Amino acid sequence: MSKTSSHVLSRRQMLRVIGIGSAGLALAACAPAAPTAAPSAATSAPAATSAQEAAPTAGPASTMEQGDLRVLVCCATPAEEPLRTKFNTDFEQANPGVKVTQELLPSGQNYFEKLQTLIAAGTMPDVFDMWEGYVQPYAANGALMAMDALLEADPKVKKDDILPVVIPAESYQGKQYAFIYGFMPGPVSLYYNVDHFEKAGLEPPTADWKWDDMKAAAKQLTSEADKRWGMSFDNWFVTWQYWAWSNGGDIFNQDESKTTITDPKTSEAIQYWYDLVNVDKSAPTSSDAQALGSLVKAFQSGQVSMRQGNYWDLGDLKEAKDIQWKAVLVPKSNTGERVWYMHLGCWSISSTSKMPNSAWAYSREFVLQRPIDSVTPYIPPLKSLLPTFDTPEHEALGYKPLVELVTQPGALRVPGAGAKFDKIQGMIQAELDLAYIGKKSVADAMAAAAPQVDEELARK
Repeated sequence: MSKTSSHVLSRRQMLRVIGIGSAGLALAACAPAAPTAAPSAATSAPAATSAQEAAPTAGPASTMEQGDLRVLVCCATPAEEPLRTKFNTDFEQANPGVKVTQELLPSGQNYFEKLQTLIAAGTMPDVFDMWEGYVQPYAANGALMAMDALLEADPKVKKDDILPVVIPAESYQGKQYAFIYGFMPGPVSLYYNVDHFEKAGLEPPTADWKWDDMKAAAKQLTSEADKRWGMSFDNWFVTWQYWAWSNGGDIFNQDESKTTITDPKTSEAIQYWYDLVNVDKSAPTSSDAQALGSLVKAFQSGQVSMRQGNYWDLGDLKEAKDIQWKAVLVPKSNTGERVWYMHLGCWSISSTSKMPNSAWAYSREFVLQRPIDSVTPYIPPLKSLLPTFDTPEHEALGYKPLVELVTQPGALRVPGAGAKFDKIQGMIQAELDLAYIGKKSVADAMAAAAPQVDEELARK
């Protein structure tokens, strides 16, 4: 998310912390624990006993219930808080009799642990944040309300207006259990120091760059005398999935019964980037990253010339006063492809909510009004709203091609394996951490992780 303070972990910064691994930066207290990624049927099933039963029984979406509408938000940044408060006030004024009670979960708390506690206690909020990869397991356990009837009755939003790319992420067994209010590729940007490129006599990056273009520039920009690296990236599952997917590799087979991480297309893609660290010496090592404290700050301070980063880096970068920086889309793989991880924000409604129509109206208006867009540059999920993302500011950030790219099949994906993914990515990351520090090859790391992943996939 867009970030105005380096001291507050946003939702996506929190997600990133899960995947850094033991060789990376220290885990933060708010990182969701893998074993509790989704509610278990044995300990936290709500009143609805199945996803199919979790459907609204109230009237059309225009029939607003009266009362307290409880909203749970994970890790909104300080810049978002007044915007969310204003949206809530405006919603109450437009819907007399509805009182919005919002809880912004502070950083340092485990969001999904909190949500599971509320489910187990029978005190779920009416509307709450959901993330990519979590919708399906929560829907399967009956925690989420199917939104199809509400959407069909809605006069403002039609299902055929929803971008096809987001439908799988918000659906389970053919029904819609979340309404995405925005999404963004990850890692989306190649940030670069304009002065460094000019002094080196290099042409600036473009959206047509491939990995080899980046690698060559990184080597030229690296300067031992200046204690400067040409490139930096975060070693976590969003990044290495993007590398693998873009190179034609994958993490799982089609039915997700086996892992495919030993495929050379997967291991070669990750090894390519790790070689920037261990062979070219043009990217910070794990120990360098720990000493720097923040790779974003290292880019801000001029210690790094290029950064493969995410949209939530913008909050810090916009505060940078000492460097001139610009951004383009991250380079394509050497095969000419970019297949991104889909970061998304979405609302789900509790299967036990007594205010389904009010909850739906809240979710819908948040999508249509885009109240946090000024500080969180999400791509809207509706075809009719795409033109609103095509702004001069987003064009300057290199986002303009995204308006077309996100309508193309296969450009964005979410992780597979449902609720098992957190544990699985941890298994893979533990081995990749050893490759990241040069203790083994990526191919050997994947060979070591594969049996563990297959065992987890086979576990009932």
